[in-house]
Amino acid sequence: MPLYEYFCEDCQSEFTVLQSTSVDRTQTVCSECNGNKVQPQLSTFAAKTQGFSLANKPPVTASELPNPNTLNLPLPRLRSEL
Repeated sequence: MPLYEYFCEDCQSEFTVLQSTSVDRTQTVCSECNGNKVQPQLSTFAAKTQGFSLANKPPVTASELPNPNTLNLPLPRLRSEL
């Protein structure tokens, strides 16, 4: 189940709720004051990963690919361009 973040207009607090995707989110109430004037907030996405980090690895160059000509292929065209 995903976590949803809300802002309560009644008590000005932010709170997080673990809710099923099938729940009617318009019926959510504030966990602080039980008010019903809550607005969903945009939250960041997080993912759990395992293994080593690729953050410090340099980008792949054409010489490292199995077929160096892969980067030289023509770009696909849209149907409207044909």
